[in-house]
Amino acid sequence: MFKRRRSRNAVVAAVAILSIAAGFLVFRGPIHQQMVAQSAKRSFGAMKLNVLILGYQSDEMTTDTIILAHLDVGRRTATLVSIPRDTWVNVPHQGFMKINAAYAYGAAHETARVVSSLLGGPRIDAIVALQPDGAAAVVDAMGGLDVNVDEKMDYDDNYGDLHIHLRKGKQHLDGSQVAGYVRFRHDATSDFGRVKRQQVVLKTMMDQLSEPQNWAKLPKIMQLARKDVKTTLNDQQLASLLSIYRNVPDENIRSFTLPSKAGWVGDASVVFADQRWARLIGAVLFGEGDPPQDEVLVANATGNPEFDGTLIGALRGAGWNVPTFVDEKAKKTSLVVGASAAAMTLAHTFATATLPGTKTALVIGADLAPDTE
Repeated sequence: MFKRRRSRNAVVAAVAILSIAAGFLVFRGPIHQQMVAQSAKRSFGAMKLNVLILGYQSDEMTTDTIILAHLDVGRRTATLVSIPRDTWVNVPHQGFMKINAAYAYGAAHETARVVSSLLGGPRIDAIVALQPDGAAAVVDAMGGLDVNVDEKMDYDDNYGDLHIHLRKGKQHLDGSQVAGYVRFRHDATSDFGRVKRQQVVLKTMMDQLSEPQNWAKLPKIMQLARKDVKTTLNDQQLASLLSIYRNVPDENIRSFTLPSKAGWVGDASVVFADQRWARLIGAVLFGEGDPPQDEVLVANATGNPEFDGTLIGALRGAGWNVPTFVDEKAKKTSLVVGASAAAMTLAHTFATATLPGTKTALVIGADLAPDTE
């Protein structure tokens, strides 16, 4: 019973560290680009960081939450990519298994190696790993959360002491209820729905902690969370991130889930990541250096409008200058228009044909549509 209670709180613990950090961003004061650059270079030696965030259970040696965050400290943006815990991966020297089991073969650093391999090899600069103890208490210390529950949830597991009973619609949830909300997976969306709910809770916590009436709660919340946090970031680096990201606009924080589909291996329900897009996201979002800054029109012509968030999140999160994004009717073939440095780089990255043009455009067609069904 104790193990299952810890399990249901793991996701809340994982999002708590980012939310608590976000709370410190609300203290007022001007942000100067030169100060940002100096702080980042002094603390990290770089302007872009890839941080792996894990919610783990030491007794079961698994991870319920896996998020790779790309922090562009120069632009003060953060892009969070969730990887479903049931994603089927190859763990070196162990064979294929769900990615949440990789933790048992080398803890957070082994999970980091597997995540990097899944995304084509980007570096991971830091790890934040959290145990679930006290996660519900963190939410309670905030006074609970206002959540728009997406569907009616009724589930009882007496053996695991897990009881979820939530009505659909906007309501105020305490820590135990929030843990149940992010834990729920007994519907058609299963693990994908749970990942989306993780993102909802993270955004809600960040928004709520930005309200002035909650500032006084921050010391207690941080005290509750710190005992369950392990990180490779030192105190100076954490302080630097908090300073850089204070007062960050909402539009600077993006999140999406790695393109994937549900499937089976034998009698085990698993998630298969789209290998092509896993590597494209690894190259586009988590690569080193700045992209060319020519303006780029991006069009989603895959026929899947739900892909918008992933495509625009990866490009804008990586620093591409994308002022215009549109959905178009499905086209068979992807292409790049233009002859700018941005056009040449995009054509190379996405392996597309090019057409002449005075402006740069990236059109993602059905040939590059993610395999999510």
